Amino acid sequence: MNLLTAMKVFDRVALLGSLTAAAEDMGMSTTAVSRYIKELEDDLGVRLINRTTRRMSLTEAGREYSTRARMLLDDLTELRDSTRGLHSDTRGLIRVSCSNVLGHTRITRLVPKFLEENPLAAIELHLTSRYVIGIVEEGFDVAIRFGEQNDSALIAKRLGEVRNYVCATPAYLNRKGRPKHPGELAGHSCVLSNFAKRLGTWPFQGPEGSFSAPVRGRVSTNHIEAAYQMTLAGFGIGNLPSLLVDKAIAAGELEVLLDEFQPDSSPIYALYPHRTYVAAKVRTFVDFLMRELSPDLIA
Repeated sequence: MNLLTAMKVFDRVALLGSLTAAAEDMGMSTTAVSRYIKELEDDLGVRLINRTTRRMSLTEAGREYSTRARMLLDDLTELRDSTRGLHSDTRGLIRVSCSNVLGHTRITRLVPKFLEENPLAAIELHLTSRYVIGIVEEGFDVAIRFGEQNDSALIAKRLGEVRNYVCATPAYLNRKGRPKHPGELAGHSCVLSNFAKRLGTWPFQGPEGSFSAPVRGRVSTNHIEAAYQMTLAGFGIGNLPSLLVDKAIAAGELEVLLDEFQPDSSPIYALYPHRTYVAAKVRTFVDFLMRELSPDLIA
């Protein structure tokens, strides 16, 4: 058994969640992938994957092995690149996790430009509404996130900020009235989300400095796009990023409130693992995002 190849095969199976998907990704037959997994399990003396006719899942031993193996494979890649003297080249696959909102409105239109500037690189872009907790464990090189970051295991590079708007539909405001001060929001139906930690209070900058206003609502969500759709449907007042609401505001579908009080903006960060050697591809991609997004996101 070629242990390194078997580890790579298992890593792709664990990441993609399917023997067939891993086989297609690696240009192998499903039979070959299955054989590598069986040989690896025999060598370790434990079952790594539970397989049925309908689905597969990692065992406890498989989850532990996956985490350690992926870190080892990343270290081997970095060792190979640095030894070859490729640290000055941007080449290889960059695995990126990004929120749906940022992906659809900004990142996807920048990927072709990055690849044009770096012809030896490739991007694997995963758009998700889920907050990816373990960047290394899930096989990503970079994660792009809203909000302040305090994970000491990751390096955080600030890419810029997104302006937020407190807004609602004209129909809702005609029924319920237009608040003139953030203190009046507690008397309204607000659409709450944990985006940038805005569930029970909304932070503002006003003529007399910064403060937080209490807000109430009968609905809350962990998905900022869901908050946008409910605001657009006239359910209540939302506190939403310009990336989502610019077009609706320009079309008159949403009305901006509280002109004298600016809600706090939401910072955008690129995060990647602490390592003695940061791969050139990761450093170049993050530098590219800082260059392209910093002037673009403040809106």
